[in-house]
Amino acid sequence: MKKCFNMKTTFPSGQLVHLSVRTPAPISAPPDGHTDENISFVHYFVLLTKLFMRMNLAYAFFCAYATLINEAPGLSSSQVYLNVVSISQLAARLPADQAAVFLALMTLQGQSFSPADALEAVQLNKDFSSALKFLTHTCPICHEQVSFSKIVTMTHCSCFLCQMCFTAFFSVAIKERSVDQLVCPQCGKPEVRAQGGLEDATEYFNLLDTQIRHYLPRDIHELFQRKLRDRTLREMPDFCWCAHCSFGILHEAERLRMDCPSCKKSTCSRCRSPWAPQHQRLSCEQFKAWREQNQLDHHGSTPISNSIECPGCRSVFSLARGGCLHFTCTQCQHQFCGGCARTFSAGSACGFSAECGTKGLHAHHPRDCLFHLRDWSVSRLLLLIWQSFILIDNSVCVPAVCSVLELRDDGSKREEPCGRPTPQGFQGYCQLHYKERLVELINRLHCDPAVLFSPAEMVAELQRWRIAVPSMRPNEPEPLYAHRLRLVSDPLLGC
Repeated sequence: MKKCFNMKTTFPSGQLVHLSVRTPAPISAPPDGHTDENISFVHYFVLLTKLFMRMNLAYAFFCAYATLINEAPGLSSSQVYLNVVSISQLAARLPADQAAVFLALMTLQGQSFSPADALEAVQLNKDFSSALKFLTHTCPICHEQVSFSKIVTMTHCSCFLCQMCFTAFFSVAIKERSVDQLVCPQCGKPEVRAQGGLEDATEYFNLLDTQIRHYLPRDIHELFQRKLRDRTLREMPDFCWCAHCSFGILHEAERLRMDCPSCKKSTCSRCRSPWAPQHQRLSCEQFKAWREQNQLDHHGSTPISNSIECPGCRSVFSLARGGCLHFTCTQCQHQFCGGCARTFSAGSACGFSAECGTKGLHAHHPRDCLFHLRDWSVSRLLLLIWQSFILIDNSVCVPAVCSVLELRDDGSKREEPCGRPTPQGFQGYCQLHYKERLVELINRLHCDPAVLFSPAEMVAELQRWRIAVPSMRPNEPEPLYAHRLRLVSDPLLGC
C-alpha cells in the first residue's frame, strides 16, 4: 500500500515549507553505498534530505525534487536522485542570486529547460525575467521553443530560425540547388541574381560562408565553397563550360574553338555549341543557319538532335533522350522546357493568370511544342509536314530495334540504346522517337499545327491563352469559321 510522508523545512528566508510525498513501488537501484534491493522510497528521501541539509541546499533539493516527482512520474527513484543531485550541484557552484534564478527556472511549472540552457541563461542575464526571455524564443519554421543562443539570424534580412532548421535547410539546399538559391528560406532574400548586385552578393556569400562553416559539417561546407567558386568563374567573361562535359575552361585566346583537356572534345567559346569543322570559316550566326539548312536538306536521314541550349545563359549541352521535357540548366539553374524553351514557374510566380496560383511547377507551351504534338498520331504529324511540300524518304534500310540513346530513369544516369522495335516506315526509329524526329522537323520548317485544327480544337487553343472566342456567324460554313479562328490565333504561335 502506498503511504504519504510529510516533511517540513525552513528556507533561508524564514519561510516554512511543507512537503507531502507518496511512496512509489520499491526501487531497484539504490544510491551508492546502499545494496539492500528492498530499501523503501522514504529511506531515499531521508538520506537525500540529510545530504542536502549538510550542503546547505535544502531549498535546491525540495524544489528540484518536487518538480521531478510532479512532472515526470515515470522516472525511477534512482533517476530522480541523480537528476536532483545534478541540478543542485550546478546551483551550488553559482553565486546566491544566480543560484536562486537558476533553481526558479528549473522548477518553473509548464517548462522543461535543460540544465545547460538554464545555466547559460542565468550567467548571461541579470534577473529572472530576462533569463526566462532568453530561454523562450520560438523558431518560426519548426515552432519549437529554443534559447537565444540556438537562434541563427540571417545576415541580409530580419528573419531568424533555430540552429536545427538552419542546418537542415542549408544541408539539403547546398546539395541540391545552385548557389544563387542559397538565400533566406523564409523571405527569399537577398536577390543575388539582381543586375549590378555582384558586390552585395559577394558580401552576402562571405557572411553565409562563416555561418555554414560554424553550423554545418565540413564536407557540406567544402561543397558550398566549390559551388561558390564555380559561380565566381561564371561571372568571368573569358570563362566557358565545355558543351560535352562538366569541365570549365578559362579561354583567353581569340580563336573560337576551345579544346577541353578533360574530355578532349571542342566547344565554341562564343556560342557555346559543340564544335564542328564548318564553324571555322563561319560566324556563330552563320554556322547556326548552316546547320539548320543542312539538316533540312537531308531530312530523310538526319538523326534526332541531341543538343539543347539554355535560354537563360545560352550554354549548349549534349542531351540524351528519355525522361520528361522539364530541363534544369546545370550552370545557371534556369528551368525550361526541352521542346520549346519556355520557362517553368511555380504557382503564382508564373503571373500568366490567377489559375496559375493553384498549379505547381508548370510552363505554357505553344501549340507546336513536343509537349502537345507527342499526343498526335504519326499520320497526322506527316500530314502537317506535307503541308510544307516536304516528303519523307522511307526507303532507307533500317535496323530491327531503335538505337537512339536514352538516359535511364533508374538513377544511374547511364545512356543506353532504346531497344524498342522499329515499325515499317519509321526510318529505324521506334514510334516514340520517330514522333520526336517529326516534331523537330516541324519546328525547323515552322509548320503551324493550327492548319489541321478542327473548330473545337481552335476554340480550346484560344481559351487556353485566355483569348476571346469569336462567335460563329449565321450560315457561316464550318471551314470558313475555322479559318477565321486560325487568323485570331496566329500571333499565339510566337508567344
